[in-house]
Amino acid sequence: TPRRTGDALRAFHAAIRSHPVNSKNPAVKEQAQGTMLKVLTSFKSSEIEQAVNSLDRNGIDLLMKYIYKGFEKPTENSSAILLQWHEKVCVWCSSGTATLCEVLVRASM
Repeated sequence: TPRRTGDALRAFHAAIRSHPVNSKNPAVKEQAQGTMLKVLTSFKSSEIEQAVNSLDRNGIDLLMKYIYKGFEKPTENSSAILLQWHEKVCVWCSSGTATLCEVLVRASM
């Protein structure tokens, strides 16, 4: 797992970029979710806001989908960490870039 902020941020962006958007293969999607969960849980609390703020609207949408998928299949301590990510996404949304409702609606689609 990445230890330094730069490594974690690079892993985060790589996981976002490699999302299997057009894949119909559940195993591929499951692997991507597992990778993203490992990346998200590798961040320190103090590093999450920077990662969230580094995304554009589409990245935020995708991140929210990964967060909710992580809530569906929690691992040890993952829910607490995912709640921290969720909180930072909510802050990002309230900054006027997008409303939380918009993000939640797109994430549930």
